[in-house]
Amino acid sequence: MALYKRLLFIVLALSFVTISFAENGINSPYSRFGLGTLSDQNLAVNRQMGGLGYALRNKSYINLLNPASLSSADSTTMIFEGGFSLQNGNFKENGVKINARNASFDYLVMGFRLKKNIGFAMGILPYSNVGYSFSTNETILSPDGDANGSFSSIYKYNGTGGLTQPFMSLGVGITNNLSLGVMASYLYGDITHNISNEFTDNNISNRTRQYSINVSNYKLDFGLQYSKQLSEKQNITVGAVYSLGHDLNADAKLIERKITSGTAEYSDTTAYDNAFKLPHKIGVGATYTISKWTFGADYTLEKWGDSSFFGDNAGCDRSKISLGAEYFPNIVSRNILKRTRYRAGLYYAQPYTEFNGKKGCEEYGVSLGFTMPMTSTSNMNNNRSLLNISGQFVRIDPKTEGMITETYLRINVGITFNEFWFFKSKVN
Repeated sequence: MALYKRLLFIVLALSFVTISFAENGINSPYSRFGLGTLSDQNLAVNRQMGGLGYALRNKSYINLLNPASLSSADSTTMIFEGGFSLQNGNFKENGVKINARNASFDYLVMGFRLKKNIGFAMGILPYSNVGYSFSTNETILSPDGDANGSFSSIYKYNGTGGLTQPFMSLGVGITNNLSLGVMASYLYGDITHNISNEFTDNNISNRTRQYSINVSNYKLDFGLQYSKQLSEKQNITVGAVYSLGHDLNADAKLIERKITSGTAEYSDTTAYDNAFKLPHKIGVGATYTISKWTFGADYTLEKWGDSSFFGDNAGCDRSKISLGAEYFPNIVSRNILKRTRYRAGLYYAQPYTEFNGKKGCEEYGVSLGFTMPMTSTSNMNNNRSLLNISGQFVRIDPKTEGMITETYLRINVGITFNEFWFFKSKVN
């Protein structure tokens, strides 16, 4: 494939993913709070291992959770990876259950080696998603108890939008064991929340509230990895990451209206300065490889308690723990099942928002997956292209009575293309 055709493919693919993010594939009432439902920087391998990634490094895939891992990039290949997901969500409240199905195109990234021990990646990811629509109905009795004088009060809630994160990332090997990395991202997007209170009594004015947010700002992440070969079949890697917290300088406002007989008789706009802040984040992790097995653990702390939403300190510090394992039978076998990597993981995450002064929902997840070569050993030029499939079970568990419990069964599919862009054939 000619270079200009490859570059054209990248531009078109990035444009397609950007358009796809407009329909974010989420349907959760908890995306009302904060910046919405957060999306971790997980690609296919990380999802298979419960979100593990701070100490993962491998030349056959891209790991964005720690940019220092890019220093392991292969010298001859360009890696392209795209991913999408399908999910079935179950929502339960006071014995009432409903289901919702969603699909989304999740990410597109590419990576390659710039020079020895220096790797580069770029692409586009979601940072947060907002998508919900629900209503509540209350019957208000007349003062004298006359049923004919009763009327209904209906609250309607809906929200759309989210933040998108195009990025560039660089990893540099400082020594044979130590690597450093940085990821520079541009956060942008619009979020809108609408609340209306409507009455069946025409003598009572309806009221609406519209919260809107426009974000256009930067995000910086830094990473470190140290890897040590203990023996021919044993290796240990430790990693650490830090994300810079700062004001988003978002354009945020609240528009309140009072409507009588279809005519707005009152409207007021409130603008918010420094309405939203990104948190400082630190993360540490380690992996241990022995023969065909790799085991790992990560811990993350995000200081959302120092952040604000519409000027209010409604966030809380968020911790996350991820555990993962990989089994790789035999890289040189002609049996495709033995050349497949099998992975599993689990995680636990605390909420980053509060509801009426109380912490929001805890999140639990379990995942199983595999990465399979897409061609046979007879075609070595394409043998490193991979199909990544994983299944996730996720439970969103509120700590406040009367809230909705969410469970998700999610299928993640990723395709990794490893092309020999920098390979020079020798002609005799």
